[in-house]
Amino acid sequence: MVPGVAVAMGGQDWIVPPLTLGQLRRLMPKVRQLTEIGVSMGEAQINVLIDIVAAALQRNYTEMTPDKVENLLDLGNASAVLNAVLTGSGLKPGGAAMGEASAPGTSPGADGARARSVSDVISETLNPGEKSMVSSRPPVDTATP
Repeated sequence: MVPGVAVAMGGQDWIVPPLTLGQLRRLMPKVRQLTEIGVSMGEAQINVLIDIVAAALQRNYTEMTPDKVENLLDLGNASAVLNAVLTGSGLKPGGAAMGEASAPGTSPGADGARARSVSDVISETLNPGEKSMVSSRPPVDTATP
């Protein structure tokens, strides 16, 4: 399995690896079409989001199809999943150089359905091995020291 960022989709954890250079080259025109993630996305932007996520997931889950991804993504997890793919692939907001700190992003919450720019999504950096809890409920009965 290719290392990546663990994200919760459809009640299951998935390891989202970065795109290969070939995938990135092929998908870069589509990445540029994404202007925001949220309820105001059009059909074309939704299709682009699905294509990008499906391409990344197919590296670890060969049976993954765009139709399956379409049923896993929702407004609660789409930003975190896209962030995992793009940041893992080396894309940074606003032309920031690799290794340069990104501006802090907005955290997902009750207003998670609002429109968000792709720059906002990318700036919420998750590192490989970290787990996104965007669509997961908080742990129950967590002990505190």
